[in-house]
Amino acid sequence: MKIRQRLNLYIAGVVVLQILTILGLPLYTKNITVESICKTSQLIYVLAALLESVAIYLLVKLSATISSSIVFLQKSTKKLADGNVTAPLERRATPRGENEITELIEDLEKMRLALLEERDRRNKFIMGMSHDLRTPIAVIKGYAEAIDDGVMDNREEIRDSVKLIREKTEQLELMINTLINFVRLKGSDWTNILKKQPIRPALEYFGKDCKIRGEVAGKKIELHLNVKPTTKVVFDHELLQRLMGNLFSNALRYTPKGGTISLIADEDKDKIVMTIKDTGIGIDKKDIKFIFDIFYRGSNSRQDEGFGIGLSIVKNIIDIHHWKIDVASEKNVGTSFTITVPKKDSAE
Repeated sequence: MKIRQRLNLYIAGVVVLQILTILGLPLYTKNITVESICKTSQLIYVLAALLESVAIYLLVKLSATISSSIVFLQKSTKKLADGNVTAPLERRATPRGENEITELIEDLEKMRLALLEERDRRNKFIMGMSHDLRTPIAVIKGYAEAIDDGVMDNREEIRDSVKLIREKTEQLELMINTLINFVRLKGSDWTNILKKQPIRPALEYFGKDCKIRGEVAGKKIELHLNVKPTTKVVFDHELLQRLMGNLFSNALRYTPKGGTISLIADEDKDKIVMTIKDTGIGIDKKDIKFIFDIFYRGSNSRQDEGFGIGLSIVKNIIDIHHWKIDVASEKNVGTSFTITVPKKDSAE
């Protein structure tokens, strides 16, 4: 048995020497004996066993760390799954600093903040909807009860009350339709209906309507359409009319009589730039970054009727087309909304 072991050690030693020779390491071949080869082999076996032990220890340590990290991550994700988005997620300190797990926790924390923001937006949506629907309903109910109870027995009063009820009913219907359109924009894949077509005819069609509405409201309307009739971009005619119509309605509402509203469209080799500019009351700087939020109403529009979702619809239509919108405003000077439309098929 000893002879076999010594033979194995000798063979192993020879193999080691061959490996060292291949690696180009210096060898001193004088006085090499079977004993020295065996001792070298034994040393190598000891070193190999030591390295194996260290590797097993590190593997066990790493496994324990990964396991505890997975448990920690599981607790964090369960917290979010249970709807607990109010409290910040616990940050886990590691002796080696940042790693993949801590980065995942950071991403989960960003997701928590997004969920919290979405919940707040949804609550504002419900509160705003309830408030704006309640107002015309209360008027309709009040006048209907007054007529039914005989409080109004004068024919002229009854006629005026019925007229007011009809107006509030139409207002309510408009609000509901606006809300339905908003939900449709948020929940549908409109990219399937977008098509490449000339945009100037759509702008001319919109400009004619603006002229008529502006004259009725006593405001000056300027049209500057510097777009070639043959220029085509990807868009939907109905959505474009709704987008421009909402912006124009805002300009019409907040521009005093005698003021000016301009519709400008320019093009270069890469893009078309459309601007609706007014000489109205302007928007407070503190309000500008929120104006596209659902139900947000700036300090200048608190008393206006409506849902306050017109600009949210504008932003949704912009996103559907993959366009860009910018706002510039100065108090008591005016506001301009600028839409950048790339000529390439960015919405496809």
